[in-house]
Amino acid sequence: MKKILVNGVLGASVPADDPGLLLGLTVFETQRTYNGVPFRLSAHLDRLKSSAEQMQIALPSRDAIEARIHHALDGLSKEKEYYLRYTMTAGGQEIVEIQALDKKRVGRPVHVGKLRWDPPEWLPGVVKHGSRASWIVAAQQQAVEEVLLVDKEGFILEANRSNIFVVQNGVWCTPPLDDRFLEGVTRGALLEAASDVGIPVKEWPISFDGSYDEMYLSSTLKELAPIATICAEPAPGQGPVGKAIHQAFHALITRETQGN
Repeated sequence: MKKILVNGVLGASVPADDPGLLLGLTVFETQRTYNGVPFRLSAHLDRLKSSAEQMQIALPSRDAIEARIHHALDGLSKEKEYYLRYTMTAGGQEIVEIQALDKKRVGRPVHVGKLRWDPPEWLPGVVKHGSRASWIVAAQQQAVEEVLLVDKEGFILEANRSNIFVVQNGVWCTPPLDDRFLEGVTRGALLEAASDVGIPVKEWPISFDGSYDEMYLSSTLKELAPIATICAEPAPGQGPVGKAIHQAFHALITRETQGN
């Protein structure tokens, strides 16, 4: 099941000369539902607004965007969960894509590569834009699902679709926020979940060459996925700390979405 609405019209098209199509000038947010409710929709829309401002892309009002999303979800089975992507192009085309969630992606071990990366000053890493060819091609060439973006000092910023977490000596660690990578909505929820179950949390630089007990990627669609290999070499993957936090994350989701 998939449906795509352009400016609220099912099956409508995007003009061929739209700069979003020609130049990749878009902003977007990927969300998913739990218990039929988009998880932390407000946080996603905050980030969308910030991205649009920096890309100089006009957005409808927040109320209009929320209404469009909820309208797109109307009539869908409450027994299923859904992937939802909201995109706005520089040409003013609003695209809402919804499809049933592929639950096989949730928590599945991932294989990653490495890409030396420093975001340009004029397009900070906090902007969620559609110009992603360099990352995708890098992953394709390395035959991996994602690449770890590593700065000139050898520290991991994020992966091209995910935030990074490691466990070292029982501590749940992730890089401190700066303007070089996205503040993931799932990242924030996983930090809260760790605190809920008393696992110590630390935001600090994570060296690509460091030694860790567990390693994970986090995102809306994968939740928390253990890293199985890095550059075809075995990685620590899953362990007890990550398992406990993933369970606490689901408890947090239930509290926020059940009964709505």
